[in-house]
Amino acid sequence: MDISLRGELWDNDSADVLRFWGWRDITAPMDIAGALERAGGEDVTLLVNSPGGDMAVGLEIRSMLRRYAGKTTALFQGFGASAATLAATGCQVIQSEPGALLCYHNPAGGAEGDYRAMRRSAEALRNARDCILEVYTARGGGKTREELVSLMDKDIWITPTQAREYGLIDEIVGAAQEPEEEPAAFVAAAGRRIRLTAAMREQYQAHVAAERAEAARKDEAARTLARLRALAGF
Repeated sequence: MDISLRGELWDNDSADVLRFWGWRDITAPMDIAGALERAGGEDVTLLVNSPGGDMAVGLEIRSMLRRYAGKTTALFQGFGASAATLAATGCQVIQSEPGALLCYHNPAGGAEGDYRAMRRSAEALRNARDCILEVYTARGGGKTREELVSLMDKDIWITPTQAREYGLIDEIVGAAQEPEEEPAAFVAAAGRRIRLTAAMREQYQAHVAAERAEAARKDEAARTLARLRALAGF
């Protein structure tokens, strides 16, 4: 069974809001949990085309895949970056199509406050990076921790061949033969995340409230009609 991990990774609540506003290429933990439940223990392949997103979401999906009863394989089809690479490490085998754009980089975040707050934020981000390194090195790759740190500091796209040399993927599939030399990795920004504003959340909540009110009105009308029919039968 194929399971898609497409677009940015968002938490369940934010995904509901974004889908209300028309975004489709997003993935939330509830999507993967539902797909794994439907798979019912049969072998699954996680089809990945994602620039990443929320680090915690990537780790939650990783845990779901790691604990799944059946065989799990991740296949990078297009983008395989950031938090999406964390999710993929939950699979027993990680594969990539030739030409997929892969990126392993440091986590980013924002902070406000004085120099102490900035210092705490920097320390927290370094600790978050170390958490990511623990995930990558747990697979027993071909490079040292220091080499992985250097790669993450560069924040660039790399080829599947390079990722395999780092031990970050296991196999490259779909190629008739291994080229002697791959072209240089295309270096570009994955793009900014979707901006989910407070106004969008408020309008979504109003939409949900209106839907619930309408459903309650219809339910009350149905009960009233049922009572009238019952009285008419006496």
